[in-house]
Amino acid sequence: MGIEILGLIFGDLEISIILLLLGALLAVSLGESKYRIAISGSSIVLLIAALAVIILKPFNAGVLNFDEFTRFFAVIFLFTSILIITAMHKELSDVPRYGLSVMLILIANIGMIIAASSLNIVYIILGWELAGLSTYALVASRRTDPLSIEAAMKFFIVGVIGFGLSLLGISFLFGALGTLDLDQMAQLLTNGEFNVRLLYTGIALLIAGMGFKMAIVPFHVWIPDTYEGAPNTITSFLAAASKTMAFAVALRIFYRGLAPVSYIWVPIFAILALITMTYANLAALAQTKMKRLLAWSSIAHAGYIILLFGAFGESVRLIAGGLFHILMHALMKILAFIAAIYITTVIGSDLIEEYAGLGRSQKFVAFALTVDLLAMAGIPPLAGFWSKYLLFMGVVDTGYAWLALAAVINSAISLYYYARVIKIMYFDVGKAAELKMTGPRIYYIAIVITFLIIMLAGIYPDPIIDYLESISP
Repeated sequence: MGIEILGLIFGDLEISIILLLLGALLAVSLGESKYRIAISGSSIVLLIAALAVIILKPFNAGVLNFDEFTRFFAVIFLFTSILIITAMHKELSDVPRYGLSVMLILIANIGMIIAASSLNIVYIILGWELAGLSTYALVASRRTDPLSIEAAMKFFIVGVIGFGLSLLGISFLFGALGTLDLDQMAQLLTNGEFNVRLLYTGIALLIAGMGFKMAIVPFHVWIPDTYEGAPNTITSFLAAASKTMAFAVALRIFYRGLAPVSYIWVPIFAILALITMTYANLAALAQTKMKRLLAWSSIAHAGYIILLFGAFGESVRLIAGGLFHILMHALMKILAFIAAIYITTVIGSDLIEEYAGLGRSQKFVAFALTVDLLAMAGIPPLAGFWSKYLLFMGVVDTGYAWLALAAVINSAISLYYYARVIKIMYFDVGKAAELKMTGPRIYYIAIVITFLIIMLAGIYPDPIIDYLESISP
């Protein structure tokens, strides 16, 4: 009976949701005493759920709309979670009730899939907050670590503020239009049937609320401290999956529901994109710790991605480039944060200056991190170059050449702090050069897989680009 009810609500997507629920129960029941089984079982559940999403035919169940857009984001959520749980096995194996952390990741995936697939803002918010509550707890996985608890509290407080602003904005939108269904909203806006003042206020509040989740300036204040205080694997989950959900939700709402009044929100996002890119890249120049540098780098990449909204227009390259960069940002951040925890385990420090000589003692990890940093900077022929190229050319297509020029200049600025890390690893002399020990091999799984995808997607990006050009929010 329960499955039938789920089927009426969610359609065939119930398969993946039920699998994730069962996996969550398995993880929390076995996590403390048999964490290896919990890890293996959860990874298998995520893999089966991902395969189910890949082969699932498009449908519209009313509440959820399973199309290529949903498929694309659901696969990102599930695939990145597999890599993160595998790496988390080592980093959090000493944490009491470890299985609870695995369970929270699986529950977060349910929320993220619902949020990315819904065409009604009520269900979008339901999925959004289900994922949000899970991530708040994940950041506090190390309950005896004051830095982790501080990070979790900051994340929670800012998250609640952002959620409250979003709800307030949504209430204004409902007051202006009388509906929260995205397609109906678009129709009413096209026909001019809305209250102008309520609409403007609602959009402004919604942008502010979602800005916290997307980590764009000036709503980014939680990112550096939260990313630094959380375990690296949890940080990679926030950067790769949670932030990706925020972009998916924003694309649904603004591209599908609020597109007829793009003249209201496009200038706001254009200014936010410019400020976010510039401020974050300049702040990254002054960082001395790897995790904080990656945190500011993630904020800068959020600035690139919201070019999707700041240069809204009829351009296939804009959407394809934006989606490509969302995908590559998720993979590049996983590689960077997992490599960082591997290196920290070996040298006992997160200071960038302590990376001196790593190119000699940790050759593969140093090389993989080098490739990843160059990809984030947009150096050809790596995948990060193609995603930025498509995105920036899409911005030019829509008539915002000045914004594309600003993005190119910011990419050049970012190359400096990425190159500084590479230079320290390969050309500076330090204790790390003489280290004979190696880090946990389990981290190699996530590093190798993401490294290969970044390389292959750079050498042969055409299939990915062709697929992404067929997707629309």
